[in-house]
Amino acid sequence: MKNNFIQTTIDTYNKTAKEYILKVQKYAPQSEREKFISLVKPGGKILDAGCGSGRDANYFASKGFVVTGIDLSETLLAYAIETAHPNARFLKMDLRNIALNSSFDGIWACASLLHLTREEGLPVLRNFQHMLTPGGTLFLLLKEGTGDQLVTSGTIEGDTRYFTYYTREEVRTSLEEAGFKVFDQLVWDQKDRNSERPHEMWISTFATTAG
Repeated sequence: MKNNFIQTTIDTYNKTAKEYILKVQKYAPQSEREKFISLVKPGGKILDAGCGSGRDANYFASKGFVVTGIDLSETLLAYAIETAHPNARFLKMDLRNIALNSSFDGIWACASLLHLTREEGLPVLRNFQHMLTPGGTLFLLLKEGTGDQLVTSGTIEGDTRYFTYYTREEVRTSLEEAGFKVFDQLVWDQKDRNSERPHEMWISTFATTAG
């Protein structure tokens, strides 16, 4: 049943792509983006895992990084490809089954793993750990809370998406179990960053390959 929820989420992104692209441009986690690029070696390789419209991937590419963006929404990917920076490439690929013969200096997973079930999340994190170069950086953005649910939003017509919520401690434990060392974590309210958004708490986490 939950896999059907995930397909519903993909269908939503395909249907609402035009409105979503306009809105998401205003919601970029700018401080996290700047911190992330300060931690990845100059000119390094970045995987944007769940790249959507390519907002962050193209930003990183404009800063001299070589970026691969993956997503399952064909409509969002089409926009990403159309607007792609020369340093960025975009591929249709499932986070749960990433097939890339490459390693990365940084992995950016911004509000993407929250669409997977809790059971699916840990294997994805373990795969990220294998894909990162020694000392590589992972950024993870998730919604704070407990449980999971299918949410219908009133901001965009037809916007129904599946979300899994995490506690700060749960995120840290999952990352450590996957072989990461968490070195920075912040819980924040989206309304503090954009007054037009409702109150909702997010968890920004930075981690590195342990050892």
